[in-house]
Amino acid sequence: MLLENNNYRRKLNQFLICCLSSSLLIASNGLPISALGRPENSQNFLIAKSPDERQPEAVKKGIEQIPLSNAAISPKRKQPVESPIQQQTRRISSNTQNSQRSSSAASNNSGSRSSARRASNSNANRASNSSGSRSSGRRVANSNANRSNNGSARVRKPSANVAVNNQNLQDPPAPTYKEINFVDVALGILDKRDFQSQGRYFHFYEFEGRENQLVQIRLIGSNDNRKTNNLSLKPLLFLHDPDNNIIVKKGTLNKSSDGDDAFIFARLPVNGTYKIAVTSQDAGEIGRYSLALRNDRASYTLDESGQLSANSSTLKQNGGAYNVSNFQGRKNQLISIRVDSVDEEFSPYVTLLNSKGETVAVDQNKDKGGVYTALIDRARLPEDDTYYIVVTSKNPQEQGKYRLTIF
Repeated sequence: MLLENNNYRRKLNQFLICCLSSSLLIASNGLPISALGRPENSQNFLIAKSPDERQPEAVKKGIEQIPLSNAAISPKRKQPVESPIQQQTRRISSNTQNSQRSSSAASNNSGSRSSARRASNSNANRASNSSGSRSSGRRVANSNANRSNNGSARVRKPSANVAVNNQNLQDPPAPTYKEINFVDVALGILDKRDFQSQGRYFHFYEFEGRENQLVQIRLIGSNDNRKTNNLSLKPLLFLHDPDNNIIVKKGTLNKSSDGDDAFIFARLPVNGTYKIAVTSQDAGEIGRYSLALRNDRASYTLDESGQLSANSSTLKQNGGAYNVSNFQGRKNQLISIRVDSVDEEFSPYVTLLNSKGETVAVDQNKDKGGVYTALIDRARLPEDDTYYIVVTSKNPQEQGKYRLTIF
């Protein structure tokens, strides 16, 4: 009896250990969770655009006093890299428009030729009333001319079609996609047999996303120090929405022990199929990478798009464009603010002001965020107040689209 009890306890302990280990394994791998809506506290957190005429004078003065030393000229940017997914979309749209224009032009030409033939025949008929012999000659000439015109029309029409077909044959092949899920890690090697665009090699992935779903995408390159067959890679990552627009683009920042790391997070705007393009930062580079897609458990209070443009307000001191948003904050509330240049067009800079125009926090992202990201990390709000987020560019001459995230 005692032996049976000991066996029962041993089996029960093994079962409990297995259950605990499985729970830890599931938690560590970040398995999919249910559809993520906006966090509950977002209902009490409202942010609004703040036009100049609605800003207190103290805030306007505070904006103009943002130190120029903090808005230093950003490093010279490399030639921008476009995603082949967007290029393919533009190419299809352009071919469709060209086809419609060609069809319209062919219809107009056909109408013109018909009108010309009708006018020629009418003239011939009028001439026949005045002279039978001359009419007979003209009818023969007109008949020959019509046969000649009809023959040339038959030649021109297929030649136009051949030109269109030749243009289509010259178009590069469309990208092919591999499915990626929220559990596994995709391992790949870019090589010279892969899809090529702008002197770079590409791999493409797709996944099904939900509206307001929070996702993380981490692309890690390889640090390979071999002198031969080197597969070291500095990766570059594009995330596209179901309409093939770029949500965010990210390159590597700093070296790590496991390789170069390109990391993005985003709130997905709609239900649909999202696409990921993986390539290298440097043209012609091949190498090894790993790609992981995960649900993000963070509570992003806000994730919205904006743009610095000619329609934005401008700083008097340097003429740089800026946008202002405001929100109601509570005392001791911790706020993190991140601004990402979507297409890496400019180096953003962000400042947080209170209603008195006093600086509460400034961009801290000098070393860890890279050229195209600005970050205020866990700023503690001093009191209940209206706070103002000022987004500008480190280079007054640079503008572009950005993502503003508050978490």
